[in-house]
Amino acid sequence: MPTTSVNGVDLHYDAAGDGPPLLLISGLGSSSLAWALAAPRLAERYTVITFDNRGTGRSAVPPGPYAIDHLADDAAGLVEHLGLGPVAAVGWSLGGSVLQSMLIRHGRLLSSAVLLNAFPSYTPIQDAWLDAGLALRRAGVDPVAIGITGMPWVFTPRLLSDHGAAHAQAELARQDPHPTTLAGFEAQAAGLRVYDSRPDLPKAETPTLVLTGAEDVLTPVAQSVEIAGLMPNATLQVLPRGSHAMIVEYPDDTLAAITAFLAARAGA
Repeated sequence: MPTTSVNGVDLHYDAAGDGPPLLLISGLGSSSLAWALAAPRLAERYTVITFDNRGTGRSAVPPGPYAIDHLADDAAGLVEHLGLGPVAAVGWSLGGSVLQSMLIRHGRLLSSAVLLNAFPSYTPIQDAWLDAGLALRRAGVDPVAIGITGMPWVFTPRLLSDHGAAHAQAELARQDPHPTTLAGFEAQAAGLRVYDSRPDLPKAETPTLVLTGAEDVLTPVAQSVEIAGLMPNATLQVLPRGSHAMIVEYPDDTLAAITAFLAARAGA
């Protein structure tokens, strides 16, 4: 996995596959491993670029907080370094906030975008959810236990009721060779909870799919509706099943929606 310096920060990235370039942007505290299941399938059609946001994986962990606009500048700088723009991009959760900032401030680098389980700004419930997660991490709670406590927010009862599958999913945190540090998580969290894309979303003219699941309780459908209503060239799609981590729990449905949109935009 190569490294490049972007905005004074060393970022690890990887490119795989053959076809039009597709940038994948991970969520809060997640490295590029968040795309471990999806990226190989997407690489059958695209040149898939994954990377570790600053503060995660093998990228640098500079002092925080990390403003979402700065994370977006990192992603834009990586695209420019690779000389691949304009690219299609998918941003999941925090990655969706980063992608919204890119759409607003670096639109020339994007041919199309998918905001996956995204939100325009934090609600009091999301603030409380984040406070709880920070408290557990600061207390040194086992990462598997942290994962299990967070599962009801990101998976549906279909997975949660299968304790074997749920435990196996949580155990992945222990297998991460480059886990996110407390400092990196705190720095991302501080920037995320104050970000508000709403005033500038009407300026984002790149064709965008706002994709969410009907069962998402962490970033409810209403937040995707709000995003799509503010963007001049957005399409809203709500899948009938799936929560915040639907790309993990329902990968076939989620990837089909993503690739159908990207193919349609490429054809247009």
